This record gives sequence, structure tokens and C-alpha cells, in this order.
Amino acid sequence: MRVLLLEGVALLITLVFADHHKGHRKQDKDDYDDKDSHDHRDHHNHKKGEHHDKKRHHHHNKSLPRHKIADYNSKFSFDLFRQLALDHPSENIVFSPVSISMAFAFLSLGAKAQNHSQIIKGLRLNTSEISEQDFHEGFHHRRDLLNDVDMEPPLRGGSALFISKERKILQTFLDEAKKLYHSEAFSTDFKNTEEAKNQINSYVEKNTHSKIPEPLDSVDQDAIFVLIDYIYFRGQWENPFEEEWTKEEDFHVNENTTVKVPFMSRTGMYKAAFTDEATVVCIPYKGNAVALFVLPNEGKLSEVEQNFKKESIKTWKKSIHRRLVDLYLPKFSVSGTVNLKETLSKLGIEDNADLSGITGEPNENISKAIHKAALSVDEGTEAAATTAREAISMMHPSRITFNRPFIISVYDYKSQSILFTGRIANPQE
Repeated sequence: MRVLLLEGVALLITLVFADHHKGHRKQDKDDYDDKDSHDHRDHHNHKKGEHHDKKRHHHHNKSLPRHKIADYNSKFSFDLFRQLALDHPSENIVFSPVSISMAFAFLSLGAKAQNHSQIIKGLRLNTSEISEQDFHEGFHHRRDLLNDVDMEPPLRGGSALFISKERKILQTFLDEAKKLYHSEAFSTDFKNTEEAKNQINSYVEKNTHSKIPEPLDSVDQDAIFVLIDYIYFRGQWENPFEEEWTKEEDFHVNENTTVKVPFMSRTGMYKAAFTDEATVVCIPYKGNAVALFVLPNEGKLSEVEQNFKKESIKTWKKSIHRRLVDLYLPKFSVSGTVNLKETLSKLGIEDNADLSGITGEPNENISKAIHKAALSVDEGTEAAATTAREAISMMHPSRITFNRPFIISVYDYKSQSILFTGRIANPQE
């Protein structure tokens, strides 16, 4: 039996910098669920006394940038989703907000003048509330958490620079990149495009456990460097579905298109809400994460998407109660590619980026910025898990069937990160 429930891989791929000397050649845990975070439990377990008060105060100061980063990243995530939903009204959408924001925060280390301000503003960071040093420290701490060997569900994240053999990257930039973002750097011969592509693809394949084996189709021979930021997530449902109950059912893509899709099903206690706009279900993972599934009511998809923000989730949360549910959820494996140059320019990060702080050369700018992500949902069944049974009441269950386009958002409490967000418009594509 398969043990995978939901896995996701995302990378910010090819922030490619062309050589312009040769002729113009990118939360609050209560927003999703009410599991206690590790920080909350640690805080609650502190003993009283002056020594512990000082320790708690120190911990509070240290964690402040991380909490602020979580708030800013939440706003960035929702803003980006709404923009992508507008630009792609009928397609599957999947992206990793934490991967994009971490990559562009990293990129800001080398940004100068107006572009530096654009990146900060585009990521929804408020420099009147948090210093640049603090937000880099916040992202640094988040990167550490993404690579915690004891993380549950397992998370891995990182970044790498592939640098042209013909150019020299400023040592100050490399030092900050390594210190704050654990970034590796590799000398690359972009003139040999096939060799460069294989080098980058091999690195990505190794660090994402072969989930994205060939992310790059080609490499620009005039590239100065390629920046890759990746995140790998593999989780398991706290209460897995049983494969024997998975049956093929109809999924209504739109008024004119219906496809047959395997639907997982189980009866259990879930936190759910029924509102005038949507049905909302929180499905927890083993460990520190939760998936928020949002099924807009008939004819309400666009409205729900354009109102998908922190405030909406807080409103839904007021109606969320733990209740007995007959849950029907389609299995799917979707991927998506986001043109970040095009999309982020609408969020304030313009095309002509001054990134001369990376090479010391004037007028270095982004030639291409693409984000690729993949997300899969499966039963998450283990042989031993089939013997476990959830204690449920005798109440009549509410049936919830995700048989038309819906929104999914995966949140990790420990790193306070929105790992993945997407719209599943057609589980077969």
C-alpha cells in the first residue's frame, strides 16, 4: 500500500540574468486551525520566576522577526493567489508562497536602488515595522526550520546559485547568501548549454528526491547565473483514507465538462464550516501541518477566489466546528508553472531590476523568472493504520463532496509558512 498522502515540490527556477554587455541579450496558526504550535507549548511550559521571565523575553525578541515575516508572507501569498486566479480563470494553479518569497528575499541582498524597494514592497514587507536585518533573520530562521531533521511532516528547502565561469560574483553577496539563506554556489559553463542544463537538473533532482527530475528544458548561453530555490514536502494524513473505499466519480470542471476521477472517502470528525460562499474543511497531517480545503458554492468560484485572504479565513473560522463528516475528496497530481516576471510586475516588482549588488556590474537585470510546483494528494494509507479507528459520535454525518473546482492551502505551524496554495480546476490535468 502507498504511504503517501500529500506531497509537494516547488522551486523558483531560473531567475536567469543575461549578459547585457553582449547586446541586450517572490500566519497566524489560528487562520487555519487551532492546533497548538511548538512555540506556544514551549511558552506555556515555562516555569515562573525571574530567570524564566528573562529567558522568555529573550525568546520573544528572537522570534519576533519570524512572527512578523509570517504576517507579511501571508498577505503576499493571498495577493499572489488572487492575481494568478485572475490571470488564469479556468486552469489548475499551484505554487509555493514560501519558496517564492524566500527566493526574492534572498535576491534582495543583491538589489540596488529602486529595485530593492520594489522587492521589499512586492513581498508586502513593511520597513516601518521591521528592519531589513530582522526580515532577513526571519527568513533565515524559517529556512532552518524547513531543514529541521525532526520536522513532521518532513520538509526540506534550500537554494543554489549557478554562476557563469566568465563572471565573478561579489564575495560580500556570497557570504550573506550562505549565512542567511544557506545558499550553495557552483561554477557553471553556460556556453555549454547541455552540460549546464544537466548540472542544474541533477542538483534539483537530488535535492527534491527525484520529484522534479528535469525542471529545465534549456539554458540561456548568455546567462550570468541561475538562482534555484526549492522546497520538498511529504506528509501523511492524521487520519488516512482507506484505498478500498476509493471509487471513480464525476468531477464537474464546468457546465460543459465532466471528468471521471478517483474519489477517496472516509467518515470522521473534521473541523468544517458551511457558509453562504463556501464549504470549508480543515484536514490535519501527522505533525505540524494542516490542509485547508475550500469548496466554493455553485457560481461562487470567482467571488471566493477574489475574497481569499486572511480576513476571510478568520470569518470562516467563526463558523468552523468539529463535526461528523462523510468526506469525498478527489485524488490528484497537478503541476504548474508561473511566469513570475509577468505576475510579480503586477504586484509591484518591475521587469527592469537593478541587481548590480550581485556582480558589481551595472544594470544587471532579470531575463527570466519561472516558478514550477507539483502537488499530489493520495490516501496516505499504511497497513497498520487500517486497524485504527476514530472515536465518533452517533450524530448524522454531513456529506461534503469536492466534485467541482476548489481551493487548497497547506500551512505549516512550526515554520509559520504557507507551503502550497492552489486551485484544482481539473484533477485530470
